[in-house]
Amino acid sequence: MKSRGMVLTLMVAFFFLCGLWGAGTLQAEDVQSVEEEVLRILRDKGTITAEKYEELKKRVEEEKAQEAKRPVVLLKRGFSLATPDGDFKLQPYIKLRGQFKAFEANHHGKSNDFYMRHARVGLKGTVYKYYDFNISGEFGKGNSDLWDGYMGFNYLPEAKIRIGQFKAPFSLEWYSSADWRDFIEMPLPIDNLTPDRDIGAMIHGDIAKGILNYGLAICNGSGKNTSDTNDDKDVVARVVLSPFAGSENTLLKGLHFGGGISHGREETKRDEMRRKGRFQTAGETKFFQLKEDVFHDGERTRYGAELCYMVGPFSLKGEWVRTNLDDLYKKEGGPRDDFHVDGGYVSVSYVVTGESQPFTDGRYGMIKPKSSFDPRKGAWGALQLVARYENLSIDDDLLKKGYATGTDEAEGFTIGANWYLNDAVRLMLNYNRTEFDDNIKVGGKRIDNEDIILGRVQFVF
Repeated sequence: MKSRGMVLTLMVAFFFLCGLWGAGTLQAEDVQSVEEEVLRILRDKGTITAEKYEELKKRVEEEKAQEAKRPVVLLKRGFSLATPDGDFKLQPYIKLRGQFKAFEANHHGKSNDFYMRHARVGLKGTVYKYYDFNISGEFGKGNSDLWDGYMGFNYLPEAKIRIGQFKAPFSLEWYSSADWRDFIEMPLPIDNLTPDRDIGAMIHGDIAKGILNYGLAICNGSGKNTSDTNDDKDVVARVVLSPFAGSENTLLKGLHFGGGISHGREETKRDEMRRKGRFQTAGETKFFQLKEDVFHDGERTRYGAELCYMVGPFSLKGEWVRTNLDDLYKKEGGPRDDFHVDGGYVSVSYVVTGESQPFTDGRYGMIKPKSSFDPRKGAWGALQLVARYENLSIDDDLLKKGYATGTDEAEGFTIGANWYLNDAVRLMLNYNRTEFDDNIKVGGKRIDNEDIILGRVQFVF
């Protein structure tokens, strides 16, 4: 019932606004257009008087003003309604990601599975040029949650303001859209150590024509759809430098590097080392877990460094992230300990068909095929090959002192291919191997590695 209610609300809002704009469009169509050039010729030939010319010229100006406000239907990467001047825009969207996973035959306790990784419905838009909004719900894997829900005030491109529930500005891979990431699942350190969507306020923007991109947010620090557990707030910041953004040198233009930091104080009985409290592989095998009696009453600080280099169809991306946890304890009045977790990844990609991957607003984006898939016309879309190494290292004192169970290190290797049929449809295939420093227990058996094949069919419109 909850999911149906959210979908119905979004649909009602969209069609209501469409009705208002449609009424305005019909009204504007009652006035016929008059071209200034025709008027000038008629005046010069003496067909109309100078007084009539001025009268009709004024009418032309009025029609131009009306035309600038008349909404038009746009069908570029989705369906939207917008005024020609861009001051008003309304766009519904859906994001569907159907997946399958197949484990190695001797993997115990895990089944091969088809599932909906994501199913999102949303509505975003712009009003009065400087204000925007985005609201979406997530219904994949049995969820029914608000995903994004924020308002934006964009008077200055160097200092935009966002309020609501949004992505905290931290990490290249995390901050880039899941619609166009190179791999089906994020690397271990990014998936486990970065902030989540959170509730708060953010200032962000581009400075010096894209040479510097930044984001600074104050958030609850508890993740999406969650109230804070104390009066302290998390501060999250990220800076990305693109020093050759305006250069004509193709070898230097695609260099981007930066870093991020977050800091806050936690008072909770839950596992706050990761934004969703889980340490698991791409196959959802949990390899580390804090025990139920572990509490956190202290500071949590994250650091991150990132590099992205793009030239033509080639890209290189890498990040390192560390999380420090202060004052973990197992019982009130007992000893308190500080721990850390860190890790990184390096990935490479190459678009065989020659397309390049864009980088704007501090994130990488969609590879747009030169031609959409149509075998009858000899068009096959775009093909991207990808490879990645990743590592996550956990302070082994967490295990030695009895705070947690599992292993203190996991590293993974992934190879894959992404086939972009068009702007909306992408097929993905990944092979992932994860190796554990210590044997972990899965389905009553102990394993030291996991091999899995992941596939995804994605539709974004």
